[in-house]
Amino acid sequence: MMKNTTFLMFFFLMAILLISCRREAEIPEDLVAQVNDHYLGLTQVNQSMPEGIPDDLALSLKKNLISKWVENETLYQVALDENITLDEFQQFLVEEYRKSLIIQNYLNQKLNLSYNISAREIEDYYKAHQEEFRRTEDEAHIVHLFMDQYDKAIFKEIRSADNLQQIIKKYYFDEKSNIEQPNGDLGYVPLSELPAALVKEIKRLKTGKISRPVKIGDGYHFVQLIDYQKKGSIRDLTLVEDEIILRLKKRKRDEMYQQLIQEAQKKVQIQTYLSKIQ
Repeated sequence: MMKNTTFLMFFFLMAILLISCRREAEIPEDLVAQVNDHYLGLTQVNQSMPEGIPDDLALSLKKNLISKWVENETLYQVALDENITLDEFQQFLVEEYRKSLIIQNYLNQKLNLSYNISAREIEDYYKAHQEEFRRTEDEAHIVHLFMDQYDKAIFKEIRSADNLQQIIKKYYFDEKSNIEQPNGDLGYVPLSELPAALVKEIKRLKTGKISRPVKIGDGYHFVQLIDYQKKGSIRDLTLVEDEIILRLKKRKRDEMYQQLIQEAQKKVQIQTYLSKIQ
């Protein structure tokens, strides 16, 4: 959770930097902020937002982004009035950043292709890299249900059920799922990530069986054991196929990038003077 927050804050600060550098010759139709004759449009704000964040968080970030833009723009204009400028090195950094944006646009045109990965390539990679998919600890494939209060009728239904996922969907527990207490099919989970009481219950279960209610803190946990794999076993291809596809796509992109560099270097004159840095 901490990593995600850090990433969002980094992205957020970068967005501020980007939109603080933009100027509008005319008043935009989607104007959301103005400092003298400099304007900020909603389009710019939306383009500066990270993808896939919840609506409530997005709204909060947009308000903060607009507020920060106003602060930056105000300070910027006052600084210009007092003849504050960039020194030579700062101008160099600005120019390098501009170059990096142009380079990224160029690479997006040349390299952002839909790489086709064949089933044979996936299988060959899997066979050649099986050690990378070996489990480092015991894992259990489980369906999990958390209930924050005792419900005699539902508990009784679970005791006679053979499919916990159906119970979860029947009573809409999947809609109450969250990061702390996820409900549903969790796939393979390292036992070290589960509470000790739940691990103890999982180890006594036979494949396909649903556990008794396990009281932990302020609620009750149920798990259905779908599969159990020991440390040292190799993950099935179906479990790592998506990861392999990403690796192969990255490898193809890296290969194309190197080809692009080699072709580009033939079109320019390059000279380095490494002796001067010693």
